[in-house]
Amino acid sequence: MEASIAALQKGGDVLFLLLGAVMVFAMHAGFAFLEVGSVRKKSQINAFSKILTDW
Repeated sequence: MEASIAALQKGGDVLFLLLGAVMVFAMHAGFAFLEVGSVRKKSQINAFSKILTDW
């Protein structure tokens, strides 16, 4: 019984970590669209490449 509880806790920790990573990736994509939308048209490629390099 204790082994199954420990396995369930470990699985919950992994799930929490993966969901956090997915949210960080989504926030990074949102910030990329925000920054690319706030610069002039000729600077969009440079801003986007900078964001992808950071990623």
